[in-house]
Amino acid sequence: MTKMDEMVIRILYGSETGTAQDVAEQIWKSAKRKELQSTVSSLDDYDIQNLSFEQLIIFVVATTGQGDPPANMKQFWRHLLRKNLPATMLQNLKYGVLGLGDSSYSKFNFAAKKLNKRLAQLGGEELLPIGLADDQHNLGIDAVVDPWIKKLWEEIADVFKISTDDKMSEKNLIIERYNVSIVEMSQSNPIHIDERLDNLYHSNTDIYAQETFINSDVRIGTIVENIKTTSEDHFQDVRLIKIQADNIKYGPGDVVYIRPKNTAEQVKRFFDILHEHNIKLFPDTIIQITEKEIKVPFVLKRNLTLGEIVEQYWDLNFKPRRSTMHTLSFISKNELEKDKLCEFASPVGQEELYDYVNRPRRNILEVLTDFPRTTTKLNIKLLFEIMSPIKPRPYSIASSLEDTPNRIQVLVAVVKFKTRLMEPRFGLCSKWLAGLKSNDKVIFWLQKGTFRFDNDKPLILIGPGTGVAPFRSLLLERAKKGKDLKECILFFGCRNENKDYHCREDFERLSRTNNLKVFCAFSRDQDHKIYVQHLIRQQRELCWQFLENNGSIYLAGNSKNMPDNVREEFVSLAKEIGKMTKEQAETFINHLEKNNQYQTETWG
Repeated sequence: MTKMDEMVIRILYGSETGTAQDVAEQIWKSAKRKELQSTVSSLDDYDIQNLSFEQLIIFVVATTGQGDPPANMKQFWRHLLRKNLPATMLQNLKYGVLGLGDSSYSKFNFAAKKLNKRLAQLGGEELLPIGLADDQHNLGIDAVVDPWIKKLWEEIADVFKISTDDKMSEKNLIIERYNVSIVEMSQSNPIHIDERLDNLYHSNTDIYAQETFINSDVRIGTIVENIKTTSEDHFQDVRLIKIQADNIKYGPGDVVYIRPKNTAEQVKRFFDILHEHNIKLFPDTIIQITEKEIKVPFVLKRNLTLGEIVEQYWDLNFKPRRSTMHTLSFISKNELEKDKLCEFASPVGQEELYDYVNRPRRNILEVLTDFPRTTTKLNIKLLFEIMSPIKPRPYSIASSLEDTPNRIQVLVAVVKFKTRLMEPRFGLCSKWLAGLKSNDKVIFWLQKGTFRFDNDKPLILIGPGTGVAPFRSLLLERAKKGKDLKECILFFGCRNENKDYHCREDFERLSRTNNLKVFCAFSRDQDHKIYVQHLIRQQRELCWQFLENNGSIYLAGNSKNMPDNVREEFVSLAKEIGKMTKEQAETFINHLEKNNQYQTETWG
């Protein structure tokens, strides 16, 4: 048996938004505390020529779309699928796969499951059963991630006959990923904080603009129009945002990933917290980050002001996870605060952590305010360990390139909700987008979406609310190409016909000129509530006719109840109109799903 001190644990991740990277680094830090050699990198950054020589690899993999691998895993996955690879290629490898997914999608954790199966086909030995983390769980992904990591170290200890106990003393338990230093402090007679922040906003820099030099997919777009599609007295603010960018290519169902920024109010609040706790860091303090243990993200490879980092790199709406509480517990010197942080970081304290963070959606700034004596111990290095980067947000494209060349349109609902905390909660990206004005810039890239539209078959499209966006793209494209839409049904749902019927003019025009069949459920316009599933029931003869003609069903919208209710309606439809038994109807719908004739795109 190879000695553990001669072996390196590889931790490889694949993720669209960065969550898998966070978890991979969590495992890496755990390995460091055990004084075990380990490295962490994305799957596509790993030299796959070394794969057959590895002894232990931990894979952390998110799933995108209809079970697709994330962008930074696709090159690795293509290599792994080569037919000429020998079945004994990985005979020396022991591996573990941790999947990060969302059970509201039918192909839950599909990328991780496929990877786990392929590694076994090539002779690899599964060190422990695959972990399938679910973002829909009350405790989030940590409900699976934490016990899986615990089991991982138990298996490594047993198989490799080594100790996996933490060996570092408490004062050294904080593992710093980067070398972080202050290049230039502020003047001894500092300008007032508000004036410094004004200077930050007037500079109007975008730290991610440099990505366009190394990645041709990353683009800078210009806001052309930001139109409110809901009435002024409606409870929700929904925007149709038009972005100008030259030489872009996309099709119906594709998505645009947008890099948002924190609001000015949140940035000011961050610096106010620092100064209330006598931490002398200012918006114009210049920071340098160099490699220490982990590869430095490209965006941080040049000197930046702390104001730029706070506004554009750190997510100030981030809901702290267990690992965040763990780090804070190491630096806390106040007995009361330390005890509570240790409880939040412990396995038995996860329900309480959920009640404290997830239920009220308490963000990192509010946590720092709640633990004032711990917050006073923070410095610039520790901030990089407890803060989380802003993740890019995907939006279904609502426009057609054929209809509006060099334009992208997105339909964005501003996320706003109340919790037991006094202050309303907002979605970071949606609130930022809603505030953009003409000529403002956005950093974005385009990606194939989850939907695979079959243009040769009848289509049943179900898109309540902003879920209608990808279908608007499809219908506008078909109409622009002069196609008749008589074999397309659109089921749209909203609260009120005159308050939140998004893109109404488009659908009414397509109905008049291109024979689109549109059925709208305005749930609050009458005494009893009407939803899209009720309209499907009303139009069951027409829907069955489409399905008999080999038609396909596409559904997009909120994952809470609507997708299940709609699916149940189609099962009932198959029973009643198709004269099937309950079992036959279920088999029929399962067959549609398996053959991509029933596709869903949902979100929480």
